[in-house]
Amino acid sequence: MARTTPKSASTLTFVEVSEIREDTMILREGQMRSVLAISAANFALKSQSEQDVIISTFQGLLNSLDYPIQILVQSRKLDLTQYINTLKEKEVSQENDLLRVQMMEYIEYLEHMVDAVNIMSKNFFVIVGYEPVSLKEGLFGSFFRALNPTRVIRQKQEEFVKNRQVLMQRVEQTASKFDSLGLKVNMLNTEQLIVLLYNSYNPDVAESIRLRDVASIDVAI
Repeated sequence: MARTTPKSASTLTFVEVSEIREDTMILREGQMRSVLAISAANFALKSQSEQDVIISTFQGLLNSLDYPIQILVQSRKLDLTQYINTLKEKEVSQENDLLRVQMMEYIEYLEHMVDAVNIMSKNFFVIVGYEPVSLKEGLFGSFFRALNPTRVIRQKQEEFVKNRQVLMQRVEQTASKFDSLGLKVNMLNTEQLIVLLYNSYNPDVAESIRLRDVASIDVAI
């Protein structure tokens, strides 16, 4: 009797995100998440007194929050392909012979460095969440949904708008606190959330595949 090989699980079974709508991730059970990109700080270059101030401020920031946050640090190989291609285009249009030679040598140096050394970049993110209180619909709720699906869709949209307002209040509060540390804060939009999720679940191919032309699309995962 032939032994059957179990089919490997799809990546989607490990993804908790069910939908991305209006720059907001919605998890399978209705929880909502927004992601803030945070700039880095040269902590090691600060003086001891400056480091103490940063640590104290960050401690106060965490203690002042009455909701949980997640801090994500993502390391990826730095892709200089686009930068090198831009330099090559400028090299062709460069009229000064000396500058053209210098640009050519610089491009060769970059290409050699990229081949010889893995240049890593680090990205820092803060994930802010909100878990709305919702009642299970039960048998009666399923029956009501079948009778009047349009009203149910409208109610779900109204709940999404109301819950997102609460989430955005938390996002603004969190962003202002990190801004007090002298860090730049930017909330990821729909396109950036898709790229973040894709790179997180596909680290081996993230360097060669780029997602484009999805800025105006809300995609269900």
